Amino acid sequence: MDKEVYAAIAMALHDDLGYNMHDEESGKLTIQSHDTEWTSKVVKMTGITI
Repeated sequence: MDKEVYAAIAMALHDDLGYNMHDEESGKLTIQSHDTEWTSKVVKMTGITI
């Protein structure tokens, strides 16, 4: 087998056994409006503020 196959199997076992290090997330989304180049173009073209 190729080395890539062995690497893929090793990574799958690593994740399956719970050795992956992910942050605990609260599950809460916070959406804050902020000005970007994209929103300024929309305002200029339509006059609608976002």
